Amino acid sequence: MFEFEIQDLRHIRLRIGRWHFRTWRSPFMKLPRGYRSPEAVYAVEWEDAEGNSGGQIGAFSSRQVAEACRTQLVEVEGRTDLVINLIPVHTQLEDWEFDR
Repeated sequence: MFEFEIQDLRHIRLRIGRWHFRTWRSPFMKLPRGYRSPEAVYAVEWEDAEGNSGGQIGAFSSRQVAEACRTQLVEVEGRTDLVINLIPVHTQLEDWEFDR
């Protein structure tokens, strides 16, 4: 298995078989058998004045759809406090423990 993922410039991941390399905490590890990479979910959220999440409006499996939702809410409701948050969704606890 070969995987290459760029979430942003600080979060880059490369996986070759059971070898896992990434640019954040625990930059190198050998993954356990049965490990499954998380799915990425893009959540449209609003932020309060301090930059904290004020709640989730919707979550999508595609960034393009999340951008369309955000754009629609900005145009229709005039909201300017909306952001898109990337959320990894794991299928088992062991996978999450190796991705922390």
